[in-house]
Amino acid sequence: MPIVRIESSVALPPQTPRAEALASVAACIVRRLDVKPVQVRVAFVDLDPSAVLVAGQQGAGAPPWIVAWASILEGRPEAQRAAFVADLLEVLAQCYGVDESVVRVLVTDFPSVHWGIGRATATAKG
Repeated sequence: MPIVRIESSVALPPQTPRAEALASVAACIVRRLDVKPVQVRVAFVDLDPSAVLVAGQQGAGAPPWIVAWASILEGRPEAQRAAFVADLLEVLAQCYGVDESVVRVLVTDFPSVHWGIGRATATAKG
C-alpha cells in the first residue's frame, strides 16, 4: 500500500517519458517493499523553481529540488527500508539524469490503524 510522491523543480529529460519514470518507480516499490503492483501509488509533482530554495539558491539557476516522500505501513526491517531508499535514489537519479547526491528520499512509517482504505483501516483489511 505504499504511496510515493516525487516533487521536482526540474522536468524529466526528453529521453525519460513520464510513463517510463512512473513504471520505474513502481517497479522499485514492488521489488524492494514486497508489495503487489495493484497496491502501489506514485505521483510526480512539478514544482515552480521560483517556489523552492535549494542550497541557498532559488529559481532556474538553483540546484534541482528532487524529493521523494514515501509513505509505507510500519513493520518492515531497517535493512529492507534502507535497500528501498538506496534503490529509489538510484532510480530517480537515472530518471532525471542527475547525480544521486541531489536526490532526497524520506520514508514515513505509519501504523496500520492510521492507514485508511475504503471505509476501513489497513488493520481491519488484514
